[in-house]
Amino acid sequence: MPSKLQISRDKPPVTVAMIRQAFPHFDEADFVNLVCEKALYMNCATDMELMSMGSIVKYVPLVLKGSVKVMRQDESGKAVFLYYILSGESCPMTLNACYHHQNSAIKAIVQEPTELLLVPVQVVYEAAKKYVCWQRFAFETFTSRFDQLLQVLENVMFKQLDERLLHYLTDKARALKTPILHISNQQIADELGSSREVISRLIKQFEIKGLLRHEQRGIIEIIEKP
Repeated sequence: MPSKLQISRDKPPVTVAMIRQAFPHFDEADFVNLVCEKALYMNCATDMELMSMGSIVKYVPLVLKGSVKVMRQDESGKAVFLYYILSGESCPMTLNACYHHQNSAIKAIVQEPTELLLVPVQVVYEAAKKYVCWQRFAFETFTSRFDQLLQVLENVMFKQLDERLLHYLTDKARALKTPILHISNQQIADELGSSREVISRLIKQFEIKGLLRHEQRGIIEIIEKP
């Protein structure tokens, strides 16, 4: 069960070096100094919930290290995986909610130990008006994720579940930078909108084909290079 995000004021100060390392394209000193002054640094544990469906958007995340999983969830609690936010990235749907003064339309869960900055929405509004580097970053964020969301739609509409499953596993391995995935068949089924029995059968088929190993419950090793 994901733990809720708890924001503490007793966090290390945000530094220019911290920002430059993950976001070298933030090349306006005034903007970087603004983020240093206003953003909150967070060191997040695996499975921490950063955002829930319908929550008020108070901050926009900038990932320094690690990765965050973004999902869409319906009223019954059924969720579908959308994309990952990696180092040097932010969440376009959170940005969109911020710009339009809307509540969150996504659920975001930390999937490995992750360091990030929480930028207050007022800073985001100011940056959108004044700083070209942020305007460019926001535009590129929307563009790249739009392409990914089209891919998600294409996968759901036109691809068989076995293709979607293999794509999901290799994407996860790529995001985590490891071929060893600690995830249950039930978790996979929940995120792909399927059943545990179907996912288990497909994983067994992938084992026979030599694409992965699943010798221990809750651990999948990708053999095909992600």
